[in-house]
Amino acid sequence: MCEQNREMIAIDVLKDIALVMDGMIFERQRAIDALTLFHRNALPALEEIAKKVDSKLLKERASLYIQRIKEGFDTNVSL
Repeated sequence: MCEQNREMIAIDVLKDIALVMDGMIFERQRAIDALTLFHRNALPALEEIAKKVDSKLLKERASLYIQRIKEGFDTNVSL
């Protein structure tokens, strides 16, 4: 399996974890944080999360990361 396919699978899995409505908020938050490791490649997943997620906290977190990635900031630091 090529590296790009593995990356896309990881991004999809993390996105799915973030979107699980009955999941623990902490786990969903960590999935969103982990997406930042993929930088610009994670933007579509983060944008989908920001649109679909049921939690205001998670929506704001995803939106913040989207903004930071688009502005070229390093997102791999603690908030």
